[in-house]
Amino acid sequence: MVAALAAAFVTPLALADVTIYGSIRADLEYDHFGDHNGVSPTNAGATRIVDSSSRIGFKGVDKWDNAGWATIWQVETGIGAAPASADQNGTKPKAFGGGSWGGRNTFIGFTGTDFGTFRAGNYDSTYKNTFTSSKMSPLFDDFLDSTDFKGNKGTWGQLQTRLNDNLAYESPVWGGFQVRANIALDGSPSAAGSAPIYGIGALYNYGGFNAAAVYQYAKNRSFAQLGGISTADTTGTTNTATPPVTTYNVTDGAKTDGIELAAGYNFDFGLGLGLGWEHISTDNNATVAGLGSGTLSWNNYLVTGNYWFNPKFELQALYSRANKVYSVDDLTGQQYSLSSVYYLSKQTRWYTSAVGLKNSGKATGYQFAFQNNSGSLVAKNGQTNFTVLTGFRSDF
Repeated sequence: MVAALAAAFVTPLALADVTIYGSIRADLEYDHFGDHNGVSPTNAGATRIVDSSSRIGFKGVDKWDNAGWATIWQVETGIGAAPASADQNGTKPKAFGGGSWGGRNTFIGFTGTDFGTFRAGNYDSTYKNTFTSSKMSPLFDDFLDSTDFKGNKGTWGQLQTRLNDNLAYESPVWGGFQVRANIALDGSPSAAGSAPIYGIGALYNYGGFNAAAVYQYAKNRSFAQLGGISTADTTGTTNTATPPVTTYNVTDGAKTDGIELAAGYNFDFGLGLGLGWEHISTDNNATVAGLGSGTLSWNNYLVTGNYWFNPKFELQALYSRANKVYSVDDLTGQQYSLSSVYYLSKQTRWYTSAVGLKNSGKATGYQFAFQNNSGSLVAKNGQTNFTVLTGFRSDF
């Protein structure tokens, strides 16, 4: 009897093809905050430990009886999160000890050798995963978060985000060419109706050359309503009014388009170079204070490079620029960094970086704060910030 009970519990585990994986990433940094339009910050410097999207995950594959097809699933949880309140400079860097269960890429799907991969759930948009999960990643995504320039308040990749009700597709690779696409359904119950987000992209690889073109369209959403969203389903928030009023993250008639074009080349002697261009167009369908109404558009630029001295030691450099955001002449953000990466083992890397972030916006007019991906640097209008850091990444 005991043996039969033991077998009943052990057998499912033995048959399941499940992998536990993760990554612990953090840095110790000193952040210096410059004057904000001539006003000195309350605290010009801060030393702290910042999380760089540490995570733990579980993923599985179940091969179907029909050869060539399999069910795939994944549950991934972030270990770090931003604190509940900002510090004196308005920054909210991520720290250990947070994250919601399944808050990162969490999905179920299926894959076929000849047909590609389909996923449904909480998953990165095509606009994002083209650069974070592809052959483009070594040049465009191999950074600690405090050095990373992507995201709504970043200086490039401003529409990149994760979408909660996402249907995503990746084709097989045909002669170095791949297609990716997604639809974030978003059945919002607001007066604006649904606010779906569509994305389509193409990747091409030939030897050391990689290129990508991505387009994204968001219906009933302004640029501000796309920023930092963790879900495409806008459930809204209820205030204390009587009767309660629900505010939705959509605007009837608004729309936002984004285009990313990028290319990179990895030379045999260890040098890698990448270039990126992004064009964003947004129609708020309403007058916004300091901006006016109508369609507003701007361009973002990126230059990135690395050099491998040997298989264990790499130098990274980047410059990114968000140029005239919201079509405001002086509202330009720039991020630049120089980093060294040393591989202590196959799983553990040691990063050392110097990062600068500058906002050229005026004291008067529209206010927009640029920030790095960890939130440790936030540059308000007229502010220049700087950080030096050393950090580690260990994968398992």
